[in-house]
Amino acid sequence: MLKKLLAVMFMFVMAAGVFSQSIPSGTGRYAALGNSPFILDASTDIFNNPAWNTMYRNYAFGDLTPMSGNDFNGNAGVTFAVGKKWNLGMIINRRQDNWSLFYNDVISPRNSPIVPFMGLIGYTASKNFQIALAPYVSMGSTEFTDTTGALSRKYSSRSIGANLGFIYTLKKGWVEGVIKFRMNKFENDSSMSGGGQLDENDGGMEIGAGFRGWIYPSKSSKIAVVPYLGFFNYSFQPKSTITVGSTSTAITGLNYSWMNINAGVGLNWPIMDDIQIAGGVGLSYNTFKADTGSYEFKYTQLVAPAFNMSMETRITDWITGRMGFYKSISMGDAKNTYQESKSTFGSSDASTISMGAGFHFGRFSIDATINERWFKSGPNFLSGNNSEGSTEMFGDISASYYFGK
Repeated sequence: MLKKLLAVMFMFVMAAGVFSQSIPSGTGRYAALGNSPFILDASTDIFNNPAWNTMYRNYAFGDLTPMSGNDFNGNAGVTFAVGKKWNLGMIINRRQDNWSLFYNDVISPRNSPIVPFMGLIGYTASKNFQIALAPYVSMGSTEFTDTTGALSRKYSSRSIGANLGFIYTLKKGWVEGVIKFRMNKFENDSSMSGGGQLDENDGGMEIGAGFRGWIYPSKSSKIAVVPYLGFFNYSFQPKSTITVGSTSTAITGLNYSWMNINAGVGLNWPIMDDIQIAGGVGLSYNTFKADTGSYEFKYTQLVAPAFNMSMETRITDWITGRMGFYKSISMGDAKNTYQESKSTFGSSDASTISMGAGFHFGRFSIDATINERWFKSGPNFLSGNNSEGSTEMFGDISASYYFGK
C-alpha cells in the first residue's frame, strides 16, 4: 500500500518527477502555483506536517526568498532514512511561529527570536499509517551595560513548541492531519540606579490544527478530490512592571486574541502525462480582538468565495512551466466601543496571478517564480536596475536534491 501511495504522488503530483529522478519543490514552485492547497509539494508539506518526511526520504531542499531590494532570506532542510521505519531530519531558518503579532502595543519586544530550528522525527507504524513529531525552537537575546554599571538592559525572546502530524492511507487515497503548539515569550529588562522596568507578556499560547484529504472517487479515477479544514488561535497580554525604590507598579496592555477558521474543496487532475491542473474554492473566517475591559476593538473578516487555479506542464525533458491564479471576495466588520465600519464586498489584497519555471538535472532541481512585470518591462541584465522587483526575472528561488535509491 505504501509503495502504491508513493507511486501516486510521483505520477500525479510531481510533473517533472515522471521524467527525471528529481523531486521539484519549495517556495519557488509552491508560490508559482498560487500557494494552492490542492497540490502536493515536498518541502512545503514536510514543513506543515512532519509526517511527510516518511514519504520523501533522503531529500535535501532549500529556499532563497527576497525580502526587500537585493536582500534575501534563506532556509534549508534535509530528511534521511534510518532503517525501514524511522526517518529523521531538520529544517533551519524557516519561521513557523507568528511572532510578528506581538508588535501591537507600546509594550512590545525589543528583539525577536532568530534562526528557527525544526527537528523531524518520523515513524512508519504500519503499511498505511505514518506519524511524526517536529520540535520547534527559536530564541534571541541582546544585552547592554554602560561603563559605570549604572544602566543595564537585557532583551530576550523565545518560541518553543512542536508539530504532531500523521498520514493515513485509505483504499482510494489518503488523509492527513497536524496539530501545532507554540509558547511565545518576550522580556525587556532594564535596570538603573534607583529602579528598573520589566516589559513582558502573559500568555503567548499559539495552537492550530489542519486536515486534508486526497480522495479518488473510483478505483480507476485519476482525478483526486481534495478537501481541507484548518483552525488557528493565538492570545496574549503585554504587561510592564515599573520599580522605583522599593515600590513596584504593574501596567497591563490590551488583551489580544486572533482566530482563523478555513476550509475548502478542490480537484487535482493530471489531464495528460505532461500537464497537471488543480483548482478549487475555499473560505476563511478571521477574528481579531483587543480589549481592556472598558474599551474593546474587534475586527471580523469573511473571505468567501476564494478561487484558486494552478497548472504545471512539462516543456522539455528538463524544463517545467507553471502558473497560478487566486481571487477572492472579502467582507469585513471593524468596531470599537464607540464606532463601527463595515465592508460588504471588496477584493482581497492577495496576488491574482503567479508564474514560475523549474529546471531539472537528474536528481537536482531548481525552481523559481517569475516576476509577471518582467514580461512588460524586460530584464536589466547589464544595467543592474534596482527598482524594488519591477524588472527582476526571478523572485523566490528553491533548490532540491533527491539522494535516495
